[in-house]
Amino acid sequence: RKPQGMRAPLAHALVAALAAALAGRAAAQDGVPMTDVVAPEDGAPLVQLDPPSPPPSPLASEPVKPLICEVGGGGLILPLFGDAEQRLPNGLRTGLYLAGLLWTFLGVAIVADIFMAAIEEITSKTKAVTSKDDKGESKTYYVQVWNGTVANLTLMALGSSAPEILLSVIEVTTNNFFSGALGPSTIVGSAAFNLMVILAVCVLSIPSPEGRTIEQFGVFGITATFSVLAYVWLVVILMISTPDIVTPAEGCITFALFPALVCMAYLMDVGWCARKRANIGGYVIGVAGSIIPTATELARIVAEIKNRFPGQNINQEVLGRLVSKEAQRRQPKSRAYWRVNATRQMVGGKRVHVSDGDDGNPYAELEELELASEASLAEEAGSKSFISFTAGGKYSVSEGDKEVVVTILRSGNMQHPVEVSYKTVDGTAKADDDYIHVSGVAKFAPGQAAVSVKIPIVDDEEVETDENFYLKLVDAKVPGASVFKRRGRVEIECAMATITVYDDDTGGVFSFEQQKLRVKDTDSEVLVRVLRREGNRGRVTVGYYTSDGSAVNAYDYTHVAGTLTFEDKELVREFRVPLVPTRGYDDKEEEFFVHLADPSPGTQLEKNAAGKEQSRITASVIVVNDSDLRKEVDSIATLLPPINADKVSLGQSKWAHQFTEAVTVRGEGDAPPTASDWILHIVALPWKVLFALCPPTFVADGLACFAVALVLIGVVTAVIGDLAGLLGCTLGIPDEITAITFVALGTSLPDTFASMASAKGEPTADSSIGNVTGSNSVNVFLGLGLPWTIGALYWKVNGRNADWDAKYPELIALYPDGGFAVPAGDLGFSVAVFAVCAVFTLLTIVARRKAFKAELGGPPVTKYATAIFFVLLWFAYIALSAMKTLGMVG
Repeated sequence: RKPQGMRAPLAHALVAALAAALAGRAAAQDGVPMTDVVAPEDGAPLVQLDPPSPPPSPLASEPVKPLICEVGGGGLILPLFGDAEQRLPNGLRTGLYLAGLLWTFLGVAIVADIFMAAIEEITSKTKAVTSKDDKGESKTYYVQVWNGTVANLTLMALGSSAPEILLSVIEVTTNNFFSGALGPSTIVGSAAFNLMVILAVCVLSIPSPEGRTIEQFGVFGITATFSVLAYVWLVVILMISTPDIVTPAEGCITFALFPALVCMAYLMDVGWCARKRANIGGYVIGVAGSIIPTATELARIVAEIKNRFPGQNINQEVLGRLVSKEAQRRQPKSRAYWRVNATRQMVGGKRVHVSDGDDGNPYAELEELELASEASLAEEAGSKSFISFTAGGKYSVSEGDKEVVVTILRSGNMQHPVEVSYKTVDGTAKADDDYIHVSGVAKFAPGQAAVSVKIPIVDDEEVETDENFYLKLVDAKVPGASVFKRRGRVEIECAMATITVYDDDTGGVFSFEQQKLRVKDTDSEVLVRVLRREGNRGRVTVGYYTSDGSAVNAYDYTHVAGTLTFEDKELVREFRVPLVPTRGYDDKEEEFFVHLADPSPGTQLEKNAAGKEQSRITASVIVVNDSDLRKEVDSIATLLPPINADKVSLGQSKWAHQFTEAVTVRGEGDAPPTASDWILHIVALPWKVLFALCPPTFVADGLACFAVALVLIGVVTAVIGDLAGLLGCTLGIPDEITAITFVALGTSLPDTFASMASAKGEPTADSSIGNVTGSNSVNVFLGLGLPWTIGALYWKVNGRNADWDAKYPELIALYPDGGFAVPAGDLGFSVAVFAVCAVFTLLTIVARRKAFKAELGGPPVTKYATAIFFVLLWFAYIALSAMKTLGMVG
């Protein structure tokens, strides 16, 4: 009923209050503030002043976090001047942040090299070893405690990659244990630059036609395989096994792959995973810290010098000086040596040199002697005539032919007449029965180079095997000259020619000229001759190949296989097997085998002793120690001065020396500093003085310097992270692109110069290439394995929270308990692209080894083509990764 009198307004008021309460309750349940509702005058309808707004999203009530380059935003340390700096013009800040980033890259390179000097001090520990020489006298030497491969893959790789690794660790631990984009992308971008650009620089740095090859290919194979599998593993854990989440198990496995890599590389290095270990010589530490080449290393150097100057009778004193210089040049240099020298060259610091002749040509003296010797030999050759045969003294003739023509050659001095006496000599072929005996004098007029001798052949109806007879050069002289002069002016180089009379009805039987060939371990190759007997009709072929015995392919010789083609009436063909010049000092006798197989139709292989046909025949090649070389090494060893280990020390013994070096500008060697040295020194001076505060490397055996430098690297790396974020923000570039370009490039530049110097300065490519593949593996296993393990364990213990839900709402349904989230989108795509490019790069390196016997350098065309291909791969990686980040690739 309608209320009466005063009761009507009251009823309206009650209804209005009830409506307001219900509306407020509903609004509160939906998260909407209460709507104002007023009671109208008596008889009027209820009026709602403000219509209810639609309920906002749960995140709408949270304030939007400003970007790092916006007012209110910031990184861990920067901007230094807070919001006042953020209000500066954007273009000005971009320039300042870019300059600051470059300058900070220089600083982290300097402190990283101090860190590596400390590592060098730690890994150069020695232990005393006492042994007896050939005379029974005891001598004490000091040998390295750390294995070189283990040192390079652990502490040395940590020193080289410390900025990238610490950047990733700092980003996770200072970001509430959420993953960031800068650290992982820097790891992958740095790996791409290292593998493709640095290797391109190393390939180009070797002057043509020189080349550098990897000597410890097994170790390279391990590090190269791991450097690709590391990134394939990232694709698996980010995109396949647990998409977008890294579990504690996956983080621990990633980290555990690091010691697995070290163990496998060590086993390969010491020969446990191969049939033989590469004979790489070596050095030991003598008394008072002097570095002494082993006898094996000396034998290697002496043999290489003699091979470089064949036929040269080198004086012992000159040879001793050359061996000393070469031994100093080859003295083992660590990764730290090349890295520190490269950085010091960049900032005008003191370079480390093994010897005063380190940068010169150690063979200059011998090359001068060689030129003089060549002139002398040319003069001697010009006054003497040399007599020989064509075709290497091997001739063949069919029974059906009337005669065989043998050509006698003259070379050298052609000015005088020469007379050469000759006669035929029986072998299995007999005079009158198979040929007509001839003898006489071949007369060479002045300027005449050849004289032909014709020998008649006797044909018969009997079926016979191949038979031989000979044409012998009995004497050669200059007519009219005295006995002494005419003998001295003519020299017979080949005194006997072999003529084979064959049955012309068959294609022939193949055999080796020698069943056993003995070669010295200083020889560069062995020549294997294959004979065709009992017929030589038509064009025929036979296959050949090698196989291991106690001598092993790639360690003692290089495997060859192919086909020999004999033309019609051709009796002798040959092939060469390259030997690996191990140049050992100890007595040895190692053997490998050469085989003939697959003769063409109409021919066959030599029958065995029982007269049975064979599908394969074999000859053995025995590699023996060069006893003459051993005697020469023994005599030279007494003339060599030891190498002073202090000359290659990277650290300082006193704090005062560190500050002196920090404020002193140096040139190259003894040369005065150039203008560029002064400019770089002034730019780097604040960093050099600051980091001189690090304890000297001789304090606590380098451990104090190691700890302090590691902390300083962490501080500078944190600044780099802030600067990179600020620069990318002011330019409008995502962190992922900033990381794979600016940051990766800046942290990898010192390694670029170090690898280039190593490629040019080392006799092999092991250091320059191995540093890249090893560093790329360590970057993942430590740079991502460590922070990801920490993050995964943190979220496993604490579980998801409101921040996690707000940051990864799309993962809540998949992972109700939360976890360490690493969204795979851009990072997974970038890793996959890098893995593909890495495979192409490493396959190219292996192909160069097979095609040119050199991973670095080589012919100009292939060298430049390789470098361009590597750089194009890097550009492809950068372009595809950037397009994915910008949404241009699905």
